[in-house]
Order: sequence, then C-alpha cells, then structure tokens
Amino acid sequence: MNGKYLWLVLPIVAGLLAIVPVIKADDVNVTATVPPYISVVFNYNSVNFDSVPPGSTDVQAPNQNSGIYNVTVTSNTAINVLASRTAWSPSDVLTLKFAAGTSVPTSPQVTLTTTSQLVATLALVGQYTHFHGYWLTVPPAAPAGTYSTTVTITYQPA
Repeated sequence: MNGKYLWLVLPIVAGLLAIVPVIKADDVNVTATVPPYISVVFNYNSVNFDSVPPGSTDVQAPNQNSGIYNVTVTSNTAINVLASRTAWSPSDVLTLKFAAGTSVPTSPQVTLTTTSQLVATLALVGQYTHFHGYWLTVPPAAPAGTYSTTVTITYQPA
C-alpha cells in the first residue's frame, strides 16, 4: 500500500477500534437485616377502683367490660407480655389480679407480684388492640385508707 492511501485507512481503523464495545457483567449480592419492631401505645394511664369494702374478692375494675383498659400494638414479631407491681402503699395487704388478651378479659389470669411474670404471648403481627383487665381483693382486716401501686406492663420480643 502506498503512503497516499494510508491517511485514508488510519482513520477508518481507529474508528472501528473506538466502537468495539467491552461487555462485562457481574452479580451483586444485596442484603438487609430487619430487626424486631414493637410499638405499644397505652390508651389509659390509671385504674381507679374508688371505694372497695373490706372482705371484697376479685372486684372488677370500673367500666372494664367496655374495654377501656387497652393498648394499640404494632409489631412485626411475636411478643411476650410481662407484668408486675410495686408494693402497695401504705401497706402491702391488697391483692391485684391481671389478665390480658385480644378481647376484653373476663377473668383474672395472674396475681401480680413485685416480680415480673409472663402474662401472655402474642403471635400476631401488624396493628391490633390488646385489652387489659384488673381485679382487686381487699382482705377483711385491711386498714382503712387510700392505697396505691404502680403496675409495669412490658411488651418484648418472644
């Protein structure tokens, strides 16, 4: 090939080299960890039994049958519900029983003590209402007065 045509061939060869695609493929592994999620919103903050005479057994909390003692639960995992109470003040002589369920409880499940105990296990996920129930027993010899205790209810992954 003589030199006068070389200037025509070089741009064509260079152009062919520029349009040859280089193809490379690879797999990319994508991972994610979704932790347990529990949100609990208490729709009440106190239970007032008013006046309960000595010798009363398993007196149901006022308006309990209407479902007013409830929480709204949102979760993506099974849940254990634990409950305990502080010592009654001024004297630890009253008995408080508790129940929890996805419908309004009609009978007590556990007697609350100062040690946290398992009350329920919920296998539901999503958003739902969880109801609480309270029953009070006042022994005949309980001294007159106004009594108080704090109940702690804990929702945690099962």
